[in-house]
Amino acid sequence: MPELKEKKASAAKEPVEIKCSECDTSFRLWIPSEQLSEWERGSRISCVKCGSQFFLKWTGAAFDVNPLSELAKKAAQKAAEIASRESAPRKAAPAPPPAAPPATPQVKAEPVRETSAPAREAAHEAGAETILVIEDDRLSRDMVEKTLSEIGFSIIPAKSSTEAMKAAKGKIHLIVTDLYLKNPADAGSALDGEELLVQLRESGVSAPAIITTGKDIIDDLVLDPKWFELNVKGFIQKGNPFWVEELKLKVKEVLYKG
Repeated sequence: MPELKEKKASAAKEPVEIKCSECDTSFRLWIPSEQLSEWERGSRISCVKCGSQFFLKWTGAAFDVNPLSELAKKAAQKAAEIASRESAPRKAAPAPPPAAPPATPQVKAEPVRETSAPAREAAHEAGAETILVIEDDRLSRDMVEKTLSEIGFSIIPAKSSTEAMKAAKGKIHLIVTDLYLKNPADAGSALDGEELLVQLRESGVSAPAIITTGKDIIDDLVLDPKWFELNVKGFIQKGNPFWVEELKLKVKEVLYKG
């Protein structure tokens, strides 16, 4: 098949990785490049595990991430310094409370927690449907594995096409693969998602598939007849904070409705 010419995701989106200082949870946002200017004034986001708030601001080259608690402390310190200077010659009125950052709609992102090998084995022994997840980004792979394991599926994670081909020797009920897996620096990542599905089909794996991608999903991609031939049941775009929840719903639809 002709080699996919499009390069891997992230060209059109700016990834922002955040680690909560309160509960040590890591999560990621993808901000579309065309929306970066809207973030120059800053925006609030929340940690989904503990609710701690952060203030994100685009500086023109990168995102500046600060806990709101730290910003409030700095504002209070500055207000106290001003009040102290003004009260030197005469007693000043109490300083007003520090101004909060501009209020904007909050963005909620998925927490990332690793699923242990014993948990995967327990799900497998319990007869749960087995899902082969191929994703070369560790954070995204952990997000998918944790989310789908929590609703009762047995997950086999793979970070490359080579690992996926080895893992597919057992019973597979569903395949979830990133569209852009090829990495010239890794000999084990010689195939993209489409090429991997072709090889899996040729090796006898007939399980339905769901494709994930960081690029915008367009009709020309989704409606190409080749995906029907490869038993692809849907596409999930990873460019929004709730894509894992969308994937969870799609997985249930494919496995329970056929």
